[in-house]
Parts: sequence; C-alpha cells; structure tokens
Amino acid sequence: MRPPTFFPSKLGRALAVAALALGVLATPAMAGIAPEEANSANAESIRTAYWVMLIVVVMIGLVLLGALLAAFRRFRDGGAPERPRQLTAGRGVAAKATAGLSVVAAAIFVFGVAMTGGARSVEADENAEAIDIRAVGMQWLWRYEYPVQESGASPGIATVFSYQDLVVPADTTVNIDLTSVDVLHRWFVPALGGQLTAVPGETSEMSFRAEEEGVFEGRSTEFSGTSYPAMRTRVRVVSQAAYDQYLEDLEADLAAGRQAVAPEAPAAEEDQGA
Repeated sequence: MRPPTFFPSKLGRALAVAALALGVLATPAMAGIAPEEANSANAESIRTAYWVMLIVVVMIGLVLLGALLAAFRRFRDGGAPERPRQLTAGRGVAAKATAGLSVVAAAIFVFGVAMTGGARSVEADENAEAIDIRAVGMQWLWRYEYPVQESGASPGIATVFSYQDLVVPADTTVNIDLTSVDVLHRWFVPALGGQLTAVPGETSEMSFRAEEEGVFEGRSTEFSGTSYPAMRTRVRVVSQAAYDQYLEDLEADLAAGRQAVAPEAPAAEEDQGA
C-alpha cells in the first residue's frame, strides 16, 4: 500500500518545490548574492537582467531535477527479482528536447542583447549639460580630471583633479573617459553601472546618470599587482550647487598649493649665489 502524500498530484508537488526554492532565494541569508541597489538606469538594467537570469537558471534546475527524480522513481528496481525496466525514447523525443532548448537559448540571447543596450545607453537630459570627466588608473589609485580650465593654462591640460573620490552632480549625464598609465585596471561602481577596463594608451568610454544623492563605493576588479585590492574608489553624488562649490574649492586649493611652491625656486638660487 502506497503511503498517503500531502499533495494529491504531481503538479502540486512540483509547485511546492518551486515555492520552496523561491522562498529560500528570498531569505535574508541569500541577500549576499543580490547586486547592490541601483542608483542609475544603467545599473537597474544590469540588476534586472541578473534577477531574470537567476530565476531562469533556478527553474531549469528544478525541471531537470524533477525529471531525474521522476525517472528514478519510474525505473527503479524496488527490490524485485526481475530486471528493472529500461528507459527508451523514440526519435521524436530528442528533437522535441532540442527544439525546446533552442527556443530557451534564443529567448535568453534576445533578452541579453536588449538589456545590454539599456545598460550602456543613457537617455539625454535636455535641461542639463553632460559632464566629461577623465579617469586615469595607476598603481594603485584613481585620478579624476574635471572639465575646468584655469586662465593662463595650456589648452588640453587639466588643472583641477582629485584622487580616489569622484564628485558628480545628481540627475546629470556623466561621460567617463577611462585610461591607464601603467597596466590594466578595471573601474567598477556597482550602483552606477557595469565594469569598464582601463587600457594603457587607449581610451574607454562609459556614461551614467545618478538618480539620487549619496556616496557609492567602487573597486578595481582587475589584478594589477600585489596591492590591487586596496585600489578603491568612491563616487559622491551631490547637488549641482554643491558640485560647483566643490570645483571652486578644489581649484582654489590647487592654485594655492602651486603658488606656495613656486617662490621656493628663486630663493634657492639666491642662496646658492651668496
């Protein structure tokens, strides 16, 4: 006599297994596998693609596991002295399985292409002018050059720059021109978009537009030497007024530093002449 089951049908048992799997994914213990909260449309596209693909992989795994358990239950020996039944399939079974997997693969490919376009493109804001910032990777820190030009400086020379911290205004398109002065580095701020590789002698481009103010941590995910884990960065998203004030203060500090160093050369020459 077969023991009673809680679910009266195979469909009920399958739904129970699926609900259990999704419940495990939703628990706080699984929060470590989730991407960081998105603060841009680019990062939101990446986050959506991640969750969709995770669910697809889990469902495919459940289907394969269910098929394996069903085959085991149907064709097991069960202690009977006679030889257990063998699994046989007609020619149409392989064709159907191949067709189904092909449809799933094509759907995943189309979905990936669509989400990749959303992760790379940024919708232009007619009310705000885009900001072009040059990011330079070096062992083992980031240098950010802002679009500010002091009077009297040579064209094309950045006179306002910062290290490690990048400050940008909210709701403004930021174009990053990324390069390196030594080896390969990778710029990655999960809350703002995907990863971008800095290649010596070349310029890589990416854009993002932060939606809310805040501080967002980033890191280099490319091995560039023994101290590459310490190659961190931080993007501070502020208001437009705070951004303008930051550039003014940074420009004044750098100018004061240059002016403080400049008089030392003539004084040193006078000391040598005496």
